[in-house]
Parts: sequence; C-alpha cells; structure tokens
Amino acid sequence: MRYRKGASAERELIKMLEKEGFAVVRSAGSKKVDIVAGNGKLYLCIEVKTTKKDKLYLSEEDVEKVKSFASRFGGKGIVAIKFINNGWYFFDAGELKKSGKNYGITLQMAKHEANTFDEVIGKQKSLFEVIEGG
Repeated sequence: MRYRKGASAERELIKMLEKEGFAVVRSAGSKKVDIVAGNGKLYLCIEVKTTKKDKLYLSEEDVEKVKSFASRFGGKGIVAIKFINNGWYFFDAGELKKSGKNYGITLQMAKHEANTFDEVIGKQKSLFEVIEGG
C-alpha cells in the first residue's frame, strides 16, 4: 500500500512537470532519486514523499542521496512532500535542517517554509528573492 501511494504521488508530480514543459524520468525502485526533470535551463533531482499525518521524518540517508546525486548531475536537489489532503510542499535538500538524527518536517513548518511548485520550476520568484532583488 505504501509503495502504491508513493508511486501515485510520483506520477502526479511527473504530470505537473510535463505540463510545464519538463522532460521527466521516473527512477522506480531506485537507490538514487525518484524523479529527474529538466527543461534545458533548470534540472531537478527530486525525492518524493507522501504522508497522511501532519509530520514526516526523513532519514539523513534520504537527504544526502538527493544532495549527492544533484551535485554530480548538475541539478537542484529537491525534497517534494505531499501531505495528503493538504497539497504539495517543496524543499531545497541543501537547506533542510536536522532535528536530532533525522529531518522532521511538519505540515505547519511546510506551510511557512516550503517553496511552491511555481517557485521550484522558476515560474515565480519567492518573496525572499523579490526582497533580495534576485
């Protein structure tokens, strides 16, 4: 059941990316990242997680594999979390902060700190980028 839920979320995100002009590859059952996407200007290496709860824990290994793969690939490492019934939230893998041994992400934290899909794909600037003049 858990695999089906995750695979379904991956396919949903793939459709979102393809709709925005990205070429996308899903790496099913991979030990690397779940999705690699690019549009000639931006390359994303994405780890996808889903949960029905309002808190999700990511292992150090999950975050490090995204960062490492993205670095070698020349892309941006992203952790995409779908909180079931609350939508998608996107985090730069390099900016996640540990809480103990793992990375804990709450729905409340996601609502305040995560990037939107449009920000991740470069369609919209974040408030921080606007303020910084980026």
